Amino acid sequence: MHPVVTLALCAAWPEPTPGEMPYVTALREAGFDLRVGLWNGDQSAFHGVDLVVLRGTWDYHRDLAAYRDWLAGLAEAGVAVANPVPLVLWNLDKAYLIELASRGIALPDQAILPLDLPAAQALLAAKGWQKAVAKPTAGGSGHGVTLVTPETLASLWPEIAAAVTPHRLLLQEFVPEIASGGQVSFIFYNGVFSHAAQLVPQAGEFRINSKFQPIRQAFHPSPDVLAQARAVLAALPGAEQGAPLYARIDGIFRGMQFVLLEAEVNEPGLFLDLDPQAGQRFAAATLHWVEKAKTQKVSV
Repeated sequence: MHPVVTLALCAAWPEPTPGEMPYVTALREAGFDLRVGLWNGDQSAFHGVDLVVLRGTWDYHRDLAAYRDWLAGLAEAGVAVANPVPLVLWNLDKAYLIELASRGIALPDQAILPLDLPAAQALLAAKGWQKAVAKPTAGGSGHGVTLVTPETLASLWPEIAAAVTPHRLLLQEFVPEIASGGQVSFIFYNGVFSHAAQLVPQAGEFRINSKFQPIRQAFHPSPDVLAQARAVLAALPGAEQGAPLYARIDGIFRGMQFVLLEAEVNEPGLFLDLDPQAGQRFAAATLHWVEKAKTQKVSV
């Protein structure tokens, strides 16, 4: 029988995007029975399948509690999910960055605060930051990411509060290196490095999400650079039980030091168009997860 896999998408984006098509095509060519289901829609596509792969659940931050409940429901029903539900739940709130920093991973200086203007102003003053980035602790695709200064924070506060609610506020030191060298994203499947992308923001911009149209290009890391990205992967919860199906490790470089910005294991874009074999590698890794899920069911 053909392995049955459902790609989890969402009501706001109910079809695979062009960027996902190398993966979709590779799955079909490999003989998968491929289905699409909406996490916040009809649930029939998630029943009786070998594996659910979280790929386009991009509106989850609009109802985080419902998304968490949906994930928990899949786990309770014994549905195999990639990435594993406990890891994804951990990744949904950017407080995970504070945890990774405590494990020795280099990150920009940052703090998580309640949505309170005086507290945010006090933090900027205490840190001495002349520029900082404000963002909600849950969100994606650049939602609510705002550059602030001590002088502009109060005037921008209504905009920030609207974007952050109902989450907490993450304030992070501004990293000027992103304007020159951009962000580098390392893609791993089952813990094996696949490819990397470099995203350089447009002139005068610091955000590199797709809607800000950054310059995108393949990045070929040296062994030393790649080892730093692997160290982040090894610091994720559950790493001792095995690597996630996919992970995107995002950061910038200060000299030769990799500084982590995000470790994405929920539903990140994987820049499949930058490597002609990336879709096939992702499909092969997915087959491995299907086989692992079947083995685990038999052993229970």
